[in-house]
Amino acid sequence: MVTMSSEPRAGAAQSHMPTARDLLDQGLVVSPSTLAEVREGLSGIGGAGSMRFIEIRMYGGLQFRLLPDRGLDVSSAWYGGIPLAWHSRVGETPPLGVPRDQDWLKAFGGGIVATCGMQNVGASSEGHGLHGGFSHQVAHELSWKRELRGNDLVIEVNGVVSEIDPLGVQLRCQRQITTLTGTPRMIIRDTVANLGAQPTPAPWLYHVNIGAPLWSGGAQLQIPSRARLPRDDASESASGNWSIQMLDTPDCAEMVLEHVFDEETPGRARVTNPGFGVELIIEWDRSTLPRLHQWLHRAQHVNVLAIEPANCSVLGRNADRSAGRMPMLGPGEQRSTTLSITAASVDVE
Repeated sequence: MVTMSSEPRAGAAQSHMPTARDLLDQGLVVSPSTLAEVREGLSGIGGAGSMRFIEIRMYGGLQFRLLPDRGLDVSSAWYGGIPLAWHSRVGETPPLGVPRDQDWLKAFGGGIVATCGMQNVGASSEGHGLHGGFSHQVAHELSWKRELRGNDLVIEVNGVVSEIDPLGVQLRCQRQITTLTGTPRMIIRDTVANLGAQPTPAPWLYHVNIGAPLWSGGAQLQIPSRARLPRDDASESASGNWSIQMLDTPDCAEMVLEHVFDEETPGRARVTNPGFGVELIIEWDRSTLPRLHQWLHRAQHVNVLAIEPANCSVLGRNADRSAGRMPMLGPGEQRSTTLSITAASVDVE
């Protein structure tokens, strides 16, 4: 299970705010939607690129946007008026269906969470495209609810994402996303099940994309790893400065490092920018996501940091198979993963 950090419920000013229950019980607020708002709609109405979205705004919490037509991934995210996610110029685009080769990258708009899997992660391999097809599947059985739990209002969104071949691989993911008032946090819980009759590869990675202004001058990254392994020669240059934001030449290459942890170390990364008074804490369950990759691209007009908890490499399924490290699910077997993203206020320097 993810062990949540003992961060303040929100910022210093927010810690003294009345709870959602206080406001409702005292009759100061009559509609729960005032404190926990859910808005559903279509982007690009009338065009070929129309997609569903679900926007969530929480009192004393986060504001974020879900994309049901892109695997129920999380696009934008805001805290205290500050955007947290990185976005590319591609923007929010409709799903490609079955992305091949490098197609995934052509439709990669960023967002705070882009999910990779369910049949491949990393380089295209064995007929599967870069990072697999999860984020190009349309979520079905979609529902959401708002309820009072303890002193807080909780929003819970549920959906199912499937990659089904009637005569072959049959993988099904039950996704649940929760957030609450008074705490700037979202939690993503995924349960992937093999509904087929044969064992199947089931690699998985959360692509958590962070950009400016959070990832700008003065920003620092903290990860309690004991070693960093560069993916390739171009990534070697990040081995000594992986924890700081900096810009490089426009033609610089992307860099990828794998962080190595001691067995008992929890899955946690922290991005802090004292200049904006905000930090972001990413936590995951290392029992099912034992590996962590870091993506850096320091070119001007890119400037992205990605934290990538995973159960596999980013070299593609053939590389994992050859290394004897292919994540598998047997017939009827399922695997649950949890990712938590929490924003908090820090003292401004």
